[in-house]
Amino acid sequence: MSALVGQGLTDIDSLALAVRDPESKRLVGEALSAYRGGALRSAIVSTWIAVDYDIIAKAKELSAHGDAAATTFVQDIECAIQSRDVKKMQAIESVVLTTANEKLQLFAPHEFEDLSRLQKDRHLCAHPAFASEDALFQPTPELVRTHITHALKHLLVNAPLQGKSAIERFHADLLSPSFPVDEESIGTFVRAKYLDRAKDVMVVNLIKSLLSAPFGREAAQYMGQRHQVARTLREIAKAKTAIYDETAKDHVARKFDAIPDALLLSISAFVECDTRLWEWSPEPTRIRFRRLLQDADAETLKKHSAFDAFAIPELASILVGRFESFEQDVQIGIISQIPRREFITQAIRIYGDASGWRAAEQRGRVLMIPLAPLMNADDVRVMLEAVQENDQIWGASGTSAILETVFDATRSLLAQSRPHWQAFINARMLSSRDASSHYAYPALQQRLAASED
Repeated sequence: MSALVGQGLTDIDSLALAVRDPESKRLVGEALSAYRGGALRSAIVSTWIAVDYDIIAKAKELSAHGDAAATTFVQDIECAIQSRDVKKMQAIESVVLTTANEKLQLFAPHEFEDLSRLQKDRHLCAHPAFASEDALFQPTPELVRTHITHALKHLLVNAPLQGKSAIERFHADLLSPSFPVDEESIGTFVRAKYLDRAKDVMVVNLIKSLLSAPFGREAAQYMGQRHQVARTLREIAKAKTAIYDETAKDHVARKFDAIPDALLLSISAFVECDTRLWEWSPEPTRIRFRRLLQDADAETLKKHSAFDAFAIPELASILVGRFESFEQDVQIGIISQIPRREFITQAIRIYGDASGWRAAEQRGRVLMIPLAPLMNADDVRVMLEAVQENDQIWGASGTSAILETVFDATRSLLAQSRPHWQAFINARMLSSRDASSHYAYPALQQRLAASED
């Protein structure tokens, strides 16, 4: 049998093994047996029976998840069965493919066409009176194999994750408290539950919905979830790169200019996750965005995560200007809530200017600790020099705990930063003349010594 290539499977047997529903697997197995035995008409009829059954099984699965159209369809079937209404059952079966396409949205247009041809050929096989004696339908082995392959690839091996209901379920998961937050877990969750068996059309619609929902009528639901949506979109891009690149580029080019001013700055989180979104945006959108960025106050910038736009060089200069224009207390608030590498230099400068013990402790907690995971070895050096040069900082009782926390957060840098920590400890011990003195930072000494083991 010739190899069939699709969805990572190399032949028709592998496709058959991937059928989700046990009964559908048994039914398509009968079709394969008939095909291999040369009973070609029987093979087509059996293939249609597997399709018919699987559509109903998927409808029941969708109904269990609250899909209204699927529930109505299932109720109609059950009512006809209970009342033994043969005509109604025949009527339902005659349009089952159309129902699956239009109501349940299980198929892409070409898939519906392929399965419609199967249905027509099934009628010719099951009802030979439909054809004249001289034109009795004689399916070829190639045609039968094609029908079986289409049934498997377009329906039987797929989860019912197509259409509007699938998108709604995805967004319900995305906004739920249990949705994962780290990239690896997001990728695993999305692939396993939605992408691994999803058709291309569903992936396309999902990408469009993620690029639209935070900026449309339901934007309020996503106000605190923009980073979650952007990270999720990035994981979909990794799993379905070709589809994402084509779909996102087209959607952004056509739709982003329609985002209202009140929400436009909110694209920043998406731009940070994929800087190409800025390149793909229409020039009028970029002009509007730059103007809004130049005029926005601190609260607006924070509300819309606009500092994520540092990812775009031409926007970084605007953001630096906006940040530097704010009063120092406002800058401290921004840094503490949105720690970024771009703020480290100014944060250390503010910390180094502390004019009292309590101010030094407060600035250390809200500036140095949040920024510590983002520091490099040279940042650690500059910070320690600022501490050493200001007795209001090194003399504050809480500074020891602050530096210990920074040390722990920057352990990965010790190969480069150890000399800076050691120089600071040596200076403090020399100044204190007592290695056990609080102002010689004994706990920090112990951490540094232990790290050499």
